Amino acid sequence: MITLLVVAAVIIIGIIILYNQIVGNLNRAKRAWSDVITYEKLKQDVIPQLTKLTDNFKEFESDFIEKVTALRESISVLDKDDIDVKALANVETKSKAVFSSFKATAENYPELGSTKIVQDLMDEISDKNENVAAAITIYNRSVEHFNNSIEMVPYNVVNSLFARKQQLDNFHQSGTVESYDYKPNF
Repeated sequence: MITLLVVAAVIIIGIIILYNQIVGNLNRAKRAWSDVITYEKLKQDVIPQLTKLTDNFKEFESDFIEKVTALRESISVLDKDDIDVKALANVETKSKAVFSSFKATAENYPELGSTKIVQDLMDEISDKNENVAAAITIYNRSVEHFNNSIEMVPYNVVNSLFARKQQLDNFHQSGTVESYDYKPNF
């Protein structure tokens, strides 16, 4: 009888530990997503500086303000509590369009591109983009860890019986993976 109680206690403790690990992995992925959103929203600090600098250049691309507005709207849709990799992909696409447009303008107008303010702003934009990229990498690793934890035995048993968590989507930028010729044969 005692042996049966010990075995039952070990099984229950094991289930609790596995369940808690699944929940912890999900929370880690959510925190990583929150970091991605935080870094994306920090890009908004740069946008007013961009528009102010380019106001003096009337020949600047006429759709720049539209691109900036679209970027702001895309960033404002991102939610720390709702993991939406499609919305993030939309922000990243619009962000690249705005910042590459600004970079091209700075290169086309030597008087704009040579100013210290523009150089500092370009550096700040680069830093913010690197922070977002790093946060996305951490998010993707957290998602992989979580997804593994709900797919592998014995976690998948505990998940299907108790936690019932669904897989999360990894983020990947459209056009980055598809452009490679190499395809691994997993």
